Amino acid sequence: MIFKREFGIMNKLKDLKYDIDSPVKVSVAMIAYNVEKYIEEAIESVLNQRVDFRVELVIGEDCSTDNTLLIALTYQEKYPDIIKVLRPERNQGLTPNCIATINSCSGEYVALLDSDDFWTNDNKLNLQIDFLDKNETYAGSGHQSFKIYDDRPEINELFGALESKDYVLNDMITHRKFHTSSFVFRKSIWDKTGGIPSDISSNERALFPMVAIFGKIKYFKENMCVYRFSGFGLSSRIDYKELETDLNMLPWLKDIDASFPTAKFKSFLHLCIYTYGVSKIPFSSLLKHYTLFVWNSFAYFPKNMGDLKWGTIDFVKRLI
Repeated sequence: MIFKREFGIMNKLKDLKYDIDSPVKVSVAMIAYNVEKYIEEAIESVLNQRVDFRVELVIGEDCSTDNTLLIALTYQEKYPDIIKVLRPERNQGLTPNCIATINSCSGEYVALLDSDDFWTNDNKLNLQIDFLDKNETYAGSGHQSFKIYDDRPEINELFGALESKDYVLNDMITHRKFHTSSFVFRKSIWDKTGGIPSDISSNERALFPMVAIFGKIKYFKENMCVYRFSGFGLSSRIDYKELETDLNMLPWLKDIDASFPTAKFKSFLHLCIYTYGVSKIPFSSLLKHYTLFVWNSFAYFPKNMGDLKWGTIDFVKRLI
C-alpha cells in the first residue's frame, strides 16, 4: 500500500538532526507578505511533519510592513538547518516572489504552502513523496483541503473531490481540482521549463498545467490541510486588468508543448477575467471577454455547453 510509511516510527522534522551535506528531498516553498497572524501556524505545521528524509522550508518574505519578517527570522534562528528566509531589497510582488522562492529551493520535490494556510496531517509529506518516489510517471500530487473563513467562522466546507483519482492536463486547465497548499511536484519540471512567466497574476493557473504536461497528478481524498479565506489572498483584491495578464501564459505553455489545448485554456482564462475581478469591469471589457470565452469554448464542443451555461449566468450577473 502507498500509505505504509505512515505506520513507521518517524520523528517530527523539528526533532531531527541533519548532516548539512545531505541532499534535500523536499523543499517547502512559502511566500509571505503581511501575515503575522497566520505564519507561525503555517511554519509549525511544516516542522511537525514526520519524515525520514531531509526537508527545507524556504520562506520568501516580501518586505512586509508588519511583524511577518521578525517571526520568520526567529524561526530561522531556531532551526537554521531547516529554514531559510529570503529577504529582497524591495517588495517584488506575488509572482516574482513566487519565482524567486521556488528558484531558491534545492529539493528533488517542491511542496507549496501559502503562509496563511496550514497542514493538518503530520504524515502529509511522507504520503505524497512515497507515492511519487514509487510512481515515476506521475508529475505531482494534491489532496483534499478544508476551507475556513475568518469573517464567517460558522461556514466550513471541503474543497475537492471526495474520492482519490488521477488528473491529467485537461483537468488542470479549468477550475482548481485541489488547493495550492496541497500541491507537491517534481522540481526537475520547474528547472526544465525555466519556471512560470513573471508577467502573470495567477501563479497556480500557470503552474498546474505546466506540471501536468509532464505527467499525471495524483489526488488523494484524505483531508490534510486548511485553506484559509483570510482576506489577504490574491482573490480578495485582484483587478480584472491584472487578470488579463494571465493571457501571457498561453504562448509560453504552447512552447513547452506544441499540442497544448490553447483555445480551451484561453476560454477559461477569459471567463476568469470577467468573473473574478473584484473591481467593476467596464461594459466594453465585459462584453469582449464574454465573447472570447464563448468563441474559444467551441474548441471542445459539445462538452462546452455546461461551461457556456454557467459562464453566461456570470456574465448576466456582472452586466446587472
